[in-house]
Amino acid sequence: MNRYLTLLLIALAITAAGLLPAHAAPDTVLSTKDGQSYTLEDFHIFYMKQLGARGLITFLEQMVVYEQAKKQGLAPTKEETAEFIKNDMTPEIYKGFQQIYSQKALNKFVEYTIMNRKYRKYLEQKFIKEKGINITDDDARKYYVKNIDKFQLPDRVQLSIISVEDEKTAQEVMARLEKGEDFNQLAAIYNADEELRANSGYVGVIGKGMGLPEPLEKVAFSLEPGNHSGIIRGTLFHVIFVHNRFPAKNYEFADVKEDIKKFLEEQEVDRYISEHLNKLYQEQLPKFEIKAELFKAGEDKVPKGGAGPVPSE
Repeated sequence: MNRYLTLLLIALAITAAGLLPAHAAPDTVLSTKDGQSYTLEDFHIFYMKQLGARGLITFLEQMVVYEQAKKQGLAPTKEETAEFIKNDMTPEIYKGFQQIYSQKALNKFVEYTIMNRKYRKYLEQKFIKEKGINITDDDARKYYVKNIDKFQLPDRVQLSIISVEDEKTAQEVMARLEKGEDFNQLAAIYNADEELRANSGYVGVIGKGMGLPEPLEKVAFSLEPGNHSGIIRGTLFHVIFVHNRFPAKNYEFADVKEDIKKFLEEQEVDRYISEHLNKLYQEQLPKFEIKAELFKAGEDKVPKGGAGPVPSE
């Protein structure tokens, strides 16, 4: 799940728990269209229903971890809070939350999130200290052999794309490119796909035969870095730009041994943390008394005990 969406969902859960905005009333208008107003209350109710029981369970799981973090004295410092707002949330997102939620709710959200992370780090250090991790060269080699395809990379291209719905617009894009305008800036304006617009058309690195539609792949692997294509007709009309090309490469075991060992060590730690948290959820979730009728309607019931997969960070 997108990091900022995760932040939003948890914040919504916090308001559902009773920390309603102090300066943003439920009837605060968030948006209007054709004379119809949509309020903060509309927004909350809709998303609470969308989250349903699974959303409530995720929130309660976070609260279970928060309680454990408090027992370990893992309250965030001022420095940790400032760093979280600056680097994780970003000041822009934080200011946006301030427009909707009370400072009390926002402070709690930041506190919950930081303490959840610190508790996971605490468990990681505890596991390493008490159990130790000993990934051998033989362990790494077995993984390498079993997953050999991961270490045999095909030809790859790093590309961006502009995709539009009609030929006239595609020709307009081409005309501007021929005048020397920046491809990424045009991609942020013209792309029919919202996500591509937001990313200035950047797609990333794609390997040959790894899912790029054949007409696009053929052109992409024929272009030299720093060049754009002509108009490519498909379901939409496309223009692609190749940033870089990478030749096929087979990694020998010696090249990747240390990376594999580090990966396997992280897997061991993650497995321990998941087992510990799931056991904790099994013990603690049944102790919550669910009062919000919003989460009781329909077939999606909150189970009496146990939890699903541990939510990712």
